[in-house]
Amino acid sequence: MAWLRGRTLGWPDPGLPAAALAYAIITAILFRELLPNVLTHVYSDVGDPLLNASILAWNATHLPLTAEWWNFPSFAPLLGVTAFTEHLLLVYPVASPVIWITDNPVLAYNLLFLASVPLNGIAAYALARDLTGSNAGGFVAGLAYAFAPYQAVHLSHLQHMTSFGMPFALMWLHRYFRTGSRRALVWFGVGWLLTALANSALLVFFPILLLVWCVWFVRAPDWRRLAAVAAAAAVASVPLVPLLWGYQVRQAAYGFIRSYTEIKLFSADIVGLLGMYHRAVPWRGVLPHDFEEGALFPGFTTFALGIIALRNVVKGTDIGPWPRRLARAAVVLTLIVLARVWTGPFGWHIGPLPLPAFSPYRPFTFAVLMLIAGAMLTTGFRRAWSERNVVMLYVVATVVMWLVALGPEPEWSTPWRALTYGPYYLLVRIPGIQSIRVPARAWFPAILCLSVLAAFGTVVLLQRYRRHASAVLASIALLIVVEGWCVDRIVEVPRPMRRGTIPEGATVLDLPIEEAFHNAVPQYRGVMGGYRTVNGYSGYLPPHFTPLRRAIADVIPNALDDYRRDGDLYVIVRPGLSIVIARWVATLPGAEHLFDVEDSRVYRLPQLPRALRSSP
Repeated sequence: MAWLRGRTLGWPDPGLPAAALAYAIITAILFRELLPNVLTHVYSDVGDPLLNASILAWNATHLPLTAEWWNFPSFAPLLGVTAFTEHLLLVYPVASPVIWITDNPVLAYNLLFLASVPLNGIAAYALARDLTGSNAGGFVAGLAYAFAPYQAVHLSHLQHMTSFGMPFALMWLHRYFRTGSRRALVWFGVGWLLTALANSALLVFFPILLLVWCVWFVRAPDWRRLAAVAAAAAVASVPLVPLLWGYQVRQAAYGFIRSYTEIKLFSADIVGLLGMYHRAVPWRGVLPHDFEEGALFPGFTTFALGIIALRNVVKGTDIGPWPRRLARAAVVLTLIVLARVWTGPFGWHIGPLPLPAFSPYRPFTFAVLMLIAGAMLTTGFRRAWSERNVVMLYVVATVVMWLVALGPEPEWSTPWRALTYGPYYLLVRIPGIQSIRVPARAWFPAILCLSVLAAFGTVVLLQRYRRHASAVLASIALLIVVEGWCVDRIVEVPRPMRRGTIPEGATVLDLPIEEAFHNAVPQYRGVMGGYRTVNGYSGYLPPHFTPLRRAIADVIPNALDDYRRDGDLYVIVRPGLSIVIARWVATLPGAEHLFDVEDSRVYRLPQLPRALRSSP
């Protein structure tokens, strides 16, 4: 496979240091407004970024996995709140020293935020460079992974931005099967642990990619190597056991589980392949920009490079008779489906004779299965399977992960169902998988697969246009970066009260108590101020929280009594709170105005008398 060896063909050779520098420069330009404000601002909004900063601060001041660490100080007086959301322990070794030295979790968060982008690029570069033998291919893969349009969806989610463990693990897995090196096996285990610690979604979706990898590469004589890989992953997972058990016990205690309806809601749609997130700059007015989690657009450049890589593998092979027959049958079924959709629910007939009604997605499911079977029966695919071709592996893995991202009941777009069921329908039957509510995030491993394919496609183009290699590589790099460009604001983080202003460990209600991500601000203030907040923002919302908000909005006299039975309740009244609610707080029995801090008033509601503590 000498055609893969970029360094022997005389084209540009961006080594790892040069690639890393390029990724860092692009990141600096992309987030240029944040750079001079890393001490005080966060990118996009104060929801998930401030939640993550709060978690980093909590981790830095509490020994992970201890009983105290599990009691994140929000949604007071509930215990085990750490299990309501991500733990961010992957970045603990970096974030905690920064917080210990500076006492500024916003700085720690921003440093990780800015570093994660080039780190993803570097890891993808290393994987693709190892597979193609081309530094140029590795460089393009790093760009395609770090700056994919899909990454813009998760710029508020630090846990998803730190996904460099996936390419790292895959690189060493490839090396192990190539060389049998035990050292490669150890490093694969490290990569798996890094991936599993990143976030709960990758803990579920990355093993699916690994399963596809093993099915593709492992034959009967290789079962010993497969057993060694499984053993390495098992050993590397040992540190996860107390963490996962802690999550399981606490979430089960509260009855937390994602409903089937919620999982369907957060699945991607088929048309989402052309959907852009609102931050995305390119293709405005051409592609829809109103997609959220389901904005799967990988970029035309990356997709085209993948097609070039695939075509290079199957060129010169005959399709075969059975694939043609299955393709024709699939086309016929699809035409029937389109006719059924076009006629509408009441117009399906031939002349005066009505035809039996049917759900269009059922025959279309058979059409898709025929296409998949036909593709697998082609000469090119069968040859790639027998040769364990890497390009075809990543094509198959991309398709599999895309089907998983479509959720249990794939749709064209809500509510138009496309297929009877998808692979996720089986996944939700596995215990523990129900805690993952966003199937669309299975697209993360797919983006990595597409990035690897882009590397192979780049090598094909550079071989074809050797005399213009520099221009070709520069054009590819520019197009990928442009398609992944995004813009969002930076937001100043509200200053917390000086620690000790409110007694350590006190229970505090910060008003107004709003819904959704707005509660991330009082939650952050509580972590920094050393007190527990009734407010909270996390992946799970306790069932009592919405009724509490309504009771306060309706100024129900005993709305806060449950909190006052166990001790004093401190209430902070912020600007913007309704005058009616502010007066209600001030006139509650025993309410004491303690002091004002800047533009906020602090009250203490003393513990209820003993005679009232047991009342409902």
